[in-house]
Amino acid sequence: MAAPLRLHSGEYPGLRAEQRRLERAVAGRYRVIEAVSRGGMATVWRAFEPGIERQVALKLLSPSLCGDDEHRGRFRREARILGALAHPNIVPVLGFGELDGACWFAMPFLAGGTLESRLAELRLDPESARRILIQLADGLAFAHAQGVVHRDIKAENVAFDASGRPVLTDFGIATLATSDHSRSEITKGSGTAHYMAPEQLLGSPEADGRVDLYALGVLGFRMLTGRFPFEGNADQVSARRLTNDAPPVAAFAAGVPAALAAAVDRCLARRPADRWGGAAELRDALLARTAAGPLKQAGAALRRLLGRPSRAAALLMF
Repeated sequence: MAAPLRLHSGEYPGLRAEQRRLERAVAGRYRVIEAVSRGGMATVWRAFEPGIERQVALKLLSPSLCGDDEHRGRFRREARILGALAHPNIVPVLGFGELDGACWFAMPFLAGGTLESRLAELRLDPESARRILIQLADGLAFAHAQGVVHRDIKAENVAFDASGRPVLTDFGIATLATSDHSRSEITKGSGTAHYMAPEQLLGSPEADGRVDLYALGVLGFRMLTGRFPFEGNADQVSARRLTNDAPPVAAFAAGVPAALAAAVDRCLARRPADRWGGAAELRDALLARTAAGPLKQAGAALRRLLGRPSRAAALLMF
């Protein structure tokens, strides 16, 4: 998680009032310690659960949004989605509550920081990047199989637990294939400009899980090259992405293994049909270290092994 927010800096007005509101809402269950991050819709707090003596993260919907049916419904949906996605690379929900205008849910506290904080300090070596991409692709494959599209994959939304395992977080704008209302939000073009696929930028109703593959490709590109495929402000990046192909990884990082570079390049194809067929296919190709994808039998064996959490970590050591 990030460093604590500075309560006295004046940079985050109303934070103390939010803390008091949260403390009342979770009294007897958690002891609120400090705010660690704040976004447009919510603040995440580090807290302590005395009964089992563990640290947790409490996500609190902004009080100004708690009275709005649409935002409150979206917040509840995020908690339900996470509650249904039991996967080692997706953050789980430990509890949920609403009291006196405070809407919150609890998650494990991820002490290893975010991928964004790591990328701010250094470019990752290709093998470390490959291992991270494998695990994130596995998490996305599971989510997509449940009909969930994240839609906001970015370095800030990948955190690491104490063992260094990457975990997908913040499903705040995720959509459900089984929900017409949820699917309708795709046409709003929500997301983060530097990571959004062209069809997501355009608000295409045909956008699907391949927007997450594009964003994962942006992550891979950043990890391997130290920069975004398209640089500039949000408007500049959006315009370039719609009219230009992403540059290949090799243009900025000549030493990256060809298969890994090709796997990331394929994620960044402008046309969804030119990307990987799914996150599982990308995962298997990265595991097999091939650009075109592994043999069918090898892929099936790898999927069986990944289905056993106790052996997944060992698999990544080959």
